[in-house]
Amino acid sequence: MTHNPFNLRTLLPLDIQMHADGGEGIPPGDNPPPGDDGNGQGAAMTLESVQSFLNDNDEGKKWLQSFADTRVTDAIKTYETKTFPKKLEDEISKRYPPESEEAKQLRELKAQFEQSQKEAAREKLVNQALSTATEKSLPAKLVEFFVGDDVEKTTTNLGIFEAEFNAAVQAEVDKRFKDGGTSPPPKGSNPTTLTKEAVLKMTHDEINANWDEIVKNKLL
Repeated sequence: MTHNPFNLRTLLPLDIQMHADGGEGIPPGDNPPPGDDGNGQGAAMTLESVQSFLNDNDEGKKWLQSFADTRVTDAIKTYETKTFPKKLEDEISKRYPPESEEAKQLRELKAQFEQSQKEAAREKLVNQALSTATEKSLPAKLVEFFVGDDVEKTTTNLGIFEAEFNAAVQAEVDKRFKDGGTSPPPKGSNPTTLTKEAVLKMTHDEINANWDEIVKNKLL
């Protein structure tokens, strides 16, 4: 059992004025003897005695510290469970007020309008790119991959695509000429027109490599 630092009897003041006629009161035989036996038992409780007990007595100091820790812990728990959530909710509501139904509908309509504008702008860019690809004999199926965010970016992308595509085509042409045993015509010059005499001097592989041109011009 925890020792009670205060004697319950000391909670009653001992200097109550008795009735002069010896009437009701504490019988003389029950009056505690005056004085202090060194542990506070039987002494009248005063502010000074309580302060002395709490400040100077080791047991009193421990009790006071335990009492203070309990109050602080309870205060923290109360703040965490009741005060802080309410303050947090109020602050969030102040910074981010709830959206009204009208504001929500307006925001959604605005988002839909902006999305439709983006889709229309891209469709226009794709059509322009397809037109350019047709003029430059570029593969139409690949054009959409080179459409940028605006006309300028799309034109730049198509220019790069055209250069790479033409380089690949020229490399394939050169390879076929080489495989056929003839040299490809110089870049930037008109291809040499075949003559019947030239065809007669060709080897079998050269004739196969130039067969389409030979048939077209009826050189055999």
